[in-house]
Amino acid sequence: MKHNLTLVILTQEQIARAREANGSRKRITHALVCGPYGQMFGTEQQCLRYFTLWDPDHRIEVAPGQFRAPFAELFDKAVKTTAYAISDYRTTPDLVTRLMVAAGTAPPAGPSLRGLLGRILARK
Repeated sequence: MKHNLTLVILTQEQIARAREANGSRKRITHALVCGPYGQMFGTEQQCLRYFTLWDPDHRIEVAPGQFRAPFAELFDKAVKTTAYAISDYRTTPDLVTRLMVAAGTAPPAGPSLRGLLGRILARK
């Protein structure tokens, strides 16, 4: 099931709650809500950067002559709004990774630190 990619212009009350959850020194005026995958809070410029790139209508060139939307299989449409009920005001720290895993484009997991140490010690 696809979800909306939503850019939210926060109210003063929402800004206060987001700053309380993410740190009072943060400059927060907007939120980018990515359905069940999480959300991010920041300035208009910070959120708009990702909103524009992740918009299902936006295409990037992945190979000469081949264009693709990064998360078209996750988002139905991109919406800007001033009225949105936010339940969790914490920024999802690994939002990009979550989106990549959900879209099936996550890079392969690297070797674990334990496995890497084992190989290094086995050489001696």
